[in-house]
Amino acid sequence: MQMFENLPWYGYVLLALGIISYVYKYFGKAKEGFEESDLKKAKFKLSEKSTLTKDQLFSIALYTPISEWFGADTNTLVFLNSKAANRYLQGWHMHTKDGYWNMTKYFKSDGRRWYYDYIYNMMKTQPQEEWETLMNDYFGDNDRAFRYFKELKSNKALNQLKQHGIITFDSEMDLGIVGYDAAMLVGQARKAFTANLITEEEAWEVINFATQLAKEHFSSWKDFGKSFIIGFAFDQQHRERSYREEVYHIHKQVIENPMSPWNTISWS
Repeated sequence: MQMFENLPWYGYVLLALGIISYVYKYFGKAKEGFEESDLKKAKFKLSEKSTLTKDQLFSIALYTPISEWFGADTNTLVFLNSKAANRYLQGWHMHTKDGYWNMTKYFKSDGRRWYYDYIYNMMKTQPQEEWETLMNDYFGDNDRAFRYFKELKSNKALNQLKQHGIITFDSEMDLGIVGYDAAMLVGQARKAFTANLITEEEAWEVINFATQLAKEHFSSWKDFGKSFIIGFAFDQQHRERSYREEVYHIHKQVIENPMSPWNTISWS
């Protein structure tokens, strides 16, 4: 504290003002969220070179919220460029052919819905005093499972989505997170194709699977979109808050903007 003892009187005033300004800024953002002017804007970029069919454009649109965060085209299989695609794939340990196909097999068969469906239904149907035992019996020491369990118990993700006007009723959580898994399959296939890990034919096989998965569970972009963002909120709670805030903001634009693929391409 000796460093402050020899300050002139106005030094203490400036220091106090600085502290007050920081506290106001910090707690103001914590309470109200990030300023919209600081968040990314969806652009819904279109490539003039696109040759995709109507059905293919529908499938690509499943990944729109995250695609917009990256700034990728909405009407191409190619996702930005190979450097950007590889950087993403490395973060998911999918930058090799084996890595990509292992993760794709997982998202096709189980995905994040494997965790969510069991835990959500368990909490709705089983006595609370049995939850810990049921979790241990079903998941063992799976860290992700217990992270989802913690999030569902605390309602943290749910409250964030309510705060952003994405979710209104608790019952909307019944939609599950299949939409998130389907979207991730689409996005990962686009990036793997761009990085030359898979062929165009292989990419469309995965994307078509994801499309069928989405259509089997949802009948509108509205419900699909809520399922996607619920899954995102749970799966990305470990990421920095600024990233989640930006995706929430973009998701709202994808729903509301008339230029969004979700509003220009019919679900049916």
